[in-house]
Amino acid sequence: MERLISLAARPAVGIRALNAIRTAGIPRCRIPARGFASQTPLRQQTTPASPRNLKWDGKNTSTMYYTISIIIGTLAVAYGSVPMYKMICQQTGWNGQPVSTHLTNTDTGSRVTPVTDSRRLRITFNASVSDVLPWKFTPQQREVRVLPGETALAFYTASNKGDQDIIGVATYSVTPAQVSPYFSKIQCFCFEEQRLNAGETVDMPVFFFIDPDFAKDPAMRGIDTITLSYTFFKARYDKDGILRPTP
Repeated sequence: MERLISLAARPAVGIRALNAIRTAGIPRCRIPARGFASQTPLRQQTTPASPRNLKWDGKNTSTMYYTISIIIGTLAVAYGSVPMYKMICQQTGWNGQPVSTHLTNTDTGSRVTPVTDSRRLRITFNASVSDVLPWKFTPQQREVRVLPGETALAFYTASNKGDQDIIGVATYSVTPAQVSPYFSKIQCFCFEEQRLNAGETVDMPVFFFIDPDFAKDPAMRGIDTITLSYTFFKARYDKDGILRPTP
């Protein structure tokens, strides 16, 4: 019986001990629940830009401006290259381009004196059109024979075989190319708008002469035949109002 009384009294001892701990102020351990993250928000850290990063940003900006400048410059050169090329070729006879004569009647008269003691030159004519241009373009004569300093008149014929009005523009060249500085055109239809209505046929004249200095140039002694070639391209006006061939 005494043993049973002793066992029954033990819970009271445990309760008294627990109350004593609380009274003494001893902190209890708080165990966080597993599987739950802390509710305290994390502070986002911001790294200030270093001088090296600022330096690279400046380089990238400079590179972008440099690239844009190159693109703009390239477009400007491409825009002006066609008129410039045409002007240089016509003034110098470079790349097989005959020299366009922009002289007064007096100056032209002084240059068109035939060199009677020179051999006659055989001038042949060639014509072609681009694949996208539905025109028929042919020379009316196969050849003419002229003296240096003697004027000659030749004709080409162009016919629009399409069912729409079309604008064409012609380019030309002379072979052999070294003769070009001596091949002078007084009148020509090249580099100008040629508008043909559907089914229309027109004749186009070429008035030219071989400069008398041709007979004095030792490099021209072996040349007896000169070919004048024209090629017609379909053309249109761009947004700036400039007539340009269509490939």
